[in-house]
Amino acid sequence: MSLAIGGFTQFDLGGYFQHVNPNTQFPQLNNGVNLRRGRLYFIGTFDDFRFNITPDFGDRPDGAVGLFEANINYIGIKPLTFTVGYFHPFVALDDATFPGNTLFLERPSIVNIERSVAAGIERASLGANAATEDYFASAYLTGPLFGAQRPTLLNGEQVGFVGRLAARPYYDEDWNFHAEFSGQMAFHPNVIASGTPGVSRTTMTFADEPELEIDFNPLVSTGPLSAKSANAYGGALGASWRNFLVAGEYYQVGVNQSNLPGVPSPTLGFSGGYVDGGWVITGETIPYDITRAAWARPKPDHPFSLNDGGIGAWELAARYSAVDLNSNVVPGVPQSVTGGVYGGRQQIVSVALSWYPNDWLRFILQFQHVDISKLNSAGTVQIGQRIETLAGRAQVVW
Repeated sequence: MSLAIGGFTQFDLGGYFQHVNPNTQFPQLNNGVNLRRGRLYFIGTFDDFRFNITPDFGDRPDGAVGLFEANINYIGIKPLTFTVGYFHPFVALDDATFPGNTLFLERPSIVNIERSVAAGIERASLGANAATEDYFASAYLTGPLFGAQRPTLLNGEQVGFVGRLAARPYYDEDWNFHAEFSGQMAFHPNVIASGTPGVSRTTMTFADEPELEIDFNPLVSTGPLSAKSANAYGGALGASWRNFLVAGEYYQVGVNQSNLPGVPSPTLGFSGGYVDGGWVITGETIPYDITRAAWARPKPDHPFSLNDGGIGAWELAARYSAVDLNSNVVPGVPQSVTGGVYGGRQQIVSVALSWYPNDWLRFILQFQHVDISKLNSAGTVQIGQRIETLAGRAQVVW
């Protein structure tokens, strides 16, 4: 029997430089700080059983203690791991990447949006994964998020399915190639006891902030959709050579709307993707984590030291990210007429510089150019905007 304890803290600070649009929906975004993550890991093992519970003192925004995971695992049949409880079932390459290893402060918006269908963190899950040197495969039956009953009482909880298959078709001492496909299905969303006027009692909302968690207004958002079911699917390709990495993903999200009286109910479709790349300037290799089928952070060959002259590891990264939450709409025609939604289009170009003084510490400086194109519900007024952001992060993992 054993007990292990770990920690993971990310403290962010930054601000937004907005180009004034008198019609924009969010004319004054917040500048400031946020404890993005403040997790304590408690891991207990007994024979072939493992128990994980992880409270999180960081949030979106911070200020309230939450839960990252609480689950029981059986690891007695290699290479399988069976899991039941609140868990994080992986459904994308960037989703599977440990958040302390991602190239940027936040995951691409399309990854946050598509994983909200039936996956994401704090998700009730029952299933298993298999992880080897050559492949990663997983399948989970999923339910609601932790705390779904707190803000709104439910008369029925969500039921969904999540599956992922990733492979390394070729790898050697210098190279790692990655390919994957994943899919999700929410057979029915949470049934809300008292529905929103104009929508059904089963709703889903797809939205995200501009890939920075300082201000929490979603600049692209569908609002609550009358949903009978929803699905998401897509895949990723990536390759690394020594200290260089390039990867990209693309996903589609579909919503089967409820047929409300007098309201058109077409099937809605949203999409998005990204391409990013990283270069470890100091030459350290970018490792591949077979337990997640995703890349990890470099380990400094010469940890920072004033006495020994070590400078740690330095990494430069760039990303182009796009997401489209418009569906079944015609500019100038209200979305109520078509049954579609003006959720908005978002494009972001990001550049980040990371410094790893040692294996536990990381500091990030990130710049973004954000372009939001979004019409109001009538389809007549541009309420989007252009933004630049500058933000930093201090991180420790132990």
